Amino acid sequence: MPETPDAGRWSSMQQFLFHEARLLDERRWEEWLNLLTDDVTYWVPYQWGQESATDHVSIFYEDKTLLKMRIDRLKNELSPLEWPPSRTNHHITNFQIDADDGDTATVKALFLFVEYRRGEQRTFSARGTWTLQQDLDGYRINAKRVDLLNCDQEMGHLRISVPI
Repeated sequence: MPETPDAGRWSSMQQFLFHEARLLDERRWEEWLNLLTDDVTYWVPYQWGQESATDHVSIFYEDKTLLKMRIDRLKNELSPLEWPPSRTNHHITNFQIDADDGDTATVKALFLFVEYRRGEQRTFSARGTWTLQQDLDGYRINAKRVDLLNCDQEMGHLRISVPI
């Protein structure tokens, strides 16, 4: 069984993930981008258990520059997939700290991503892994991996334009 983390640190990291989810759900894109380190990687694998983002195609594999471009398209209504704008809810549960050296922590959680747009509600279940870096203001995301439970299911055009 993993070592029991400091309750205050555990709670602050969990609250940080809740805050990230709220920013995404409220479409507060610039504030969300500010949670990311400059060298962030955002990865949604295409295969269950995929070990590398560079050895196989991924649903998303983006750095901060690509994320900024995507956010710019969302803010300026330049994404046809995102009209009308989707409404989303992130539900986070089963939060655990996998590793923590005081400066950098790897945390995991299960979550549901619910999206409503054009009269259709879709639900995606996922396992999330975040690498958090401690800074003077709290935490910043250095890496985020989203393993969709049904990543390898034939879904046609995925149509997700907002960050999961």
